[in-house]
Order: sequence, then structure tokens, then C-alpha cells
Amino acid sequence: MVMIIRCGRLVDVKNGRMIEKAVLVVEGSQLVAAGQESEIDIPSGDDVKEVDCSEMTVLPGLIDTHLHFALGAGANYEEMFTWPDSLQLVTGILNARLTLESGVTTARDCGARNSVALDLREASRRGLIVSPRLLVCGRSITATGGHFYFCNAEADGYQGVRKATRQLLKEGVDFVKIMTSGGATQGTQRQRSSYTSEEIKGATEEAHQQGKTVTAHCHATQAMANAVEAGVDVIEHCTFIEADGHGIRHAFREDIAHDMVRKGIVADNVVIATNDRDRLEWCFQNFRGLRRLGAKIVAGTDGLGLYKTAGLPVVLEMMVRAGAEPIDAIRAATTMAAEVCGLETIGSLEAGKEADLVVVEGDPLDDIRALRSPSLVMKGGIIIARTKIMKEYRKEYNSVFEEYDRILKLWDEVAATY
Repeated sequence: MVMIIRCGRLVDVKNGRMIEKAVLVVEGSQLVAAGQESEIDIPSGDDVKEVDCSEMTVLPGLIDTHLHFALGAGANYEEMFTWPDSLQLVTGILNARLTLESGVTTARDCGARNSVALDLREASRRGLIVSPRLLVCGRSITATGGHFYFCNAEADGYQGVRKATRQLLKEGVDFVKIMTSGGATQGTQRQRSSYTSEEIKGATEEAHQQGKTVTAHCHATQAMANAVEAGVDVIEHCTFIEADGHGIRHAFREDIAHDMVRKGIVADNVVIATNDRDRLEWCFQNFRGLRRLGAKIVAGTDGLGLYKTAGLPVVLEMMVRAGAEPIDAIRAATTMAAEVCGLETIGSLEAGKEADLVVVEGDPLDDIRALRSPSLVMKGGIIIARTKIMKEYRKEYNSVFEEYDRILKLWDEVAATY
């Protein structure tokens, strides 16, 4: 089956331009031609199907580089993890479908309990569920009692971390994640590091030897410094906080940011959709500082919990409201995110790439909010249909966007002070 998609506008993310009256030719799961209609040899015949998007904009399928599909529902991690693995897997199935419908065709799952994320990926690969293309780290490695300890990958010391990394690689993870500071897990402190640089090297040395990347969860400034020294590939959050007596102090550190740029370390989930005003101010300062110094920034959302994994359009809006051009925000969720995933076949719409795309009304290069409501989503040449039951689930999903709108107002208030 050959499919012709006639596009009113096509976003060329690599060259930062809009192509008017474009055509995409899809054969199987791949694009075989993409460009101006006048330059494409358009096939015809009984086995050719046409999709008319001549009044709309077509762009590459989005990539969320930081999600947790399979966490349960609850006000905090402890409540979420009272759910058994079986229900967490079901949560992952529901979230994966909703996330795909939102326009995310590829995603990295950055931590779940036991084999839940691996099982979710396997179900997707076998065609048992409808989901984005999934890359998973399985269980996040953490110090004894550390952030996400309930995922069951506690490890201490260089040898302990190296052994845990080997076990995860044996199980077939796509990348390795290590928690180098505390987080929202009760009993941990996000302003303090959890591992030394030598311990983190237990993960980086072993993973890199086997051709895999390492992502480090870092809120604490010292954790970031340790992760940079250890040679991680991606730093999540980049919060730049440290202990200040019994409190927390935030200060963006140019020296650490410079080291990240020099080593090519990518910053992910720098912008977080939260209603915490202090954290929004930290995010704003960190995002502006990292951009100014030329750091690579991708747009992972850290979405977790039932119905709360489809917030990528909001994070892209926040990036634009903080000074990024819309095309740069889109690149953070397409071409640059594809590099983080290590996948050369996604991230742009050109011949030889996977037919992953999103169709929206309006022009997202003029108004990034156009990404909120896709009219059509295609993954691997297959148009994703919305079933009646998914439309019911979207009622809850839409209420989440109401909360996002309140966050955007706070974000604008923060931006107005700079």
C-alpha cells in the first residue's frame, strides 16, 4: 500500500522552514519521498491511497525523552507504588495510548518497577498494544534507600553500580538511568548528591562499553558536577540546587554548564510544568542560562501518573514563552530528541525516515499552541484512530490541560520579572 499525504504546509525542521503545498509519499512504514508537490514524482494506481491535509500543517512525530508511563495513580510516589505491577502495567498501556494520540510517536520511559517497562515495550513490539515507539531503562539505579528505591535497583559503590548496570543490560534495556541525587521520594533530599563521580563511572564505563547511553537524574548541583565528571550522556532536571542550612538554595552555575557544553552532555526536562512558583523560577533561570551558553536541550516532560503523560505541547509552549523560537522548541522534541534516543530514522520528514507525523490546524511556527490538538497522528505509516473509549478518557486528559493553563499563567508571571 502506498499513501500520498497532501500537505498545506510541511515543517522542515532541519532547515527551519515551512514548505507550502508539499507532498509525502509513504510506502509501508517509511517515507519514500517528501517535499514540494512540483518536485515529487507522485505515484498513482489502485493501490495508492490519498490523505488530504491540504488545509493543515504536517510536522514530524514528537519525541518525549522523559516519561514514566507505568506509575500508578496517587498524590505521591509512595501511593503510586502501592499498586501491584499488574495494575502499573495496565496504567502504562492506557497512558501509552493517550500519549500517542497527543502526537508523541516515540518516547523514553525513564523508570518503572521490576520488569514493568520492559513488558510494556515488549507488548508494543508484538503489536499487542497501541503506543509510541518505546525506549526503556527498566529500573533506575539508585543508592540504598535513594530516590525510586521501590523500583528495586539499589546499588552502592563502584562495583555495585557496575554490577547493577550489567544486570540491566543483560535484561535488554535501551539506556541506563542512575539517580545521582534525591528526589520526591520520601526520605531523600533532592539538594544532596547520592553518588560520587567514581560510583557513577560504574554505570558510564559499563554502559558505554556495550554501546548504551547513561542518563542521570540530577537536582543537586554537586550531583550534576559528579555526573559531568563521570561522563554521562544526558542530565535530567539540571536544577542547580544545594543545601543551605536546613533549606535549599538555587544558583545557576556557569562552570558546570560550560563543562556540559564542552563534553556534549544533553540537558533534559529543564522546563517542568509545576504549580510551585519557586521551581518555576529555577526552571526559567536554568533554561535561559543553558540556552545562552549553547547547551543542547531536549523537551522531556517527566510526565507520570494516570492521564498525565501527554504534556509535551505545554512544555514546548513554556520554552517559547521563555524566549525560544518555535522552530527551536519543535527541534527539542524532534531532531535533537532523536539524537538522544540514538535513532537516525526518526525526527524529521524526509525520504528513508519512518513515517511518523502529526497533523495540526494552524501554523505552529507562528503559534506553538497549535500542537495541543492534533487532527491526525501517524506512527510507522499507520494512522492512529481514536476509539470511543479513548474519547471518554480524554475528558480526564482535558482537565489536566486546565491545570497546565494555570501553570502557564504562573510561568508568564515569572518571565515578566526578567
